[in-house]
Amino acid sequence: MLRLLKSSFWSFLSVLIRAVSSIAINKLFAIYYGPNGITLYAHFQNLLAIITTVPDGGTNIGLIKFLAKGSAASRNYRRYFWAGAIFNILCAVAVLSMFFSFPGYYLEAFTANLGVGEVWIWIILFGIGSTLLTLNLMLLAILLARQQLKWHVLSVAFMTLSAMVVVFLSQGRLQVSQVLLWVLGAQSLAFFLTLGILYVKRLLPPLKKVSIPRSIYKDLWKYILMALSAVVCLRLTDFFIRDYVIARFDLYQTGLWQAVVKVSENYSTVYTAVIGMLVYPRMAAMVNEEDALRKFVRSTFYLVLPGLLLALLVVYLLREWVLLLLFNQDFVKAEYLFDYQLLGDFFRMWSIVLTNLIVVRAHVKLYIGWQVASAILYIALVSILIEPFGLEGITMAHALRYVATLGFAMLYYNKYIRP
Repeated sequence: MLRLLKSSFWSFLSVLIRAVSSIAINKLFAIYYGPNGITLYAHFQNLLAIITTVPDGGTNIGLIKFLAKGSAASRNYRRYFWAGAIFNILCAVAVLSMFFSFPGYYLEAFTANLGVGEVWIWIILFGIGSTLLTLNLMLLAILLARQQLKWHVLSVAFMTLSAMVVVFLSQGRLQVSQVLLWVLGAQSLAFFLTLGILYVKRLLPPLKKVSIPRSIYKDLWKYILMALSAVVCLRLTDFFIRDYVIARFDLYQTGLWQAVVKVSENYSTVYTAVIGMLVYPRMAAMVNEEDALRKFVRSTFYLVLPGLLLALLVVYLLREWVLLLLFNQDFVKAEYLFDYQLLGDFFRMWSIVLTNLIVVRAHVKLYIGWQVASAILYIALVSILIEPFGLEGITMAHALRYVATLGFAMLYYNKYIRP
């Protein structure tokens, strides 16, 4: 029991640090750069997410399972460690190659005001920083696997708080593209701190030649496959929609919408972390006990309902104050966008309990199929609703997308779980 309480404490502390830092950085960007800065910051975060989601949500999830036990000097540990490192680097290089092959689409928003020489310097530093960030996420996963939670929190705190300090010290004197690069640089330095922690804790494998059999790569590949669907259907879709909105409106109008999305991301992160720590592990433990799993899922599904309704109602009633707290007076105009955004968030967050069933029961094809269908539905809804309703059409599309998600999740529950 004491061990569970300690683990919960460090986990919640990690989530709290991330949330506070995210809120602070958003606030600083709002103060120094206004809605335009918020739009570019969200765009930049989306780029980094495209790079890191596959290795972090795929390879690293597998590493947590396979590196949880055993000596760092063992052959099995070394094989999975270096296979994971290879996959992480290859994923980063593949996505960066895509970005650099089409810089006008992916990077022009950040380099448009730079000279030719400055553009290449920016691109090179972006590539180095994002690769180090990717590798740091792998090292953080190893700390989680070995239950080194306080050291994990230390590295996360350095990574997030250093980014916040960089934005604060800039005082709005630098161009947004320069500040974003400094933020990435500060975050990527955490790699060296985490590497030092793993060395001290003797979690780094010895630098010996090791052969990696195909079975090791196969074990990690299935996790990568599921993460790939998340990148293509979530991150790239979000990037496409944001780019479309920027072209359809402007940075200022897009920034108003992104401010509401940022508010949504802040409370969603906390909720998802709680579900991930307290609900998903219990579901995984019951995966072979149909009756127990069914009862637990059903009770949890209805248990979170009143809490979700109350929390989102509070956000709605305090939406003007929230926008002032997290941003500034320029963003209060965005309060009309909360209606459908919160409605969509309610359906999305309520459905998470059920959609976790698909993951825990390893229905990979069904998971990927729904991700694709959901992305297509969202793009179609945005293209239809944005013309008659403007920015509010995007939030309407968001709400309808997750109404469909909840419906799909309930159908899955009725077919595969409910007797």
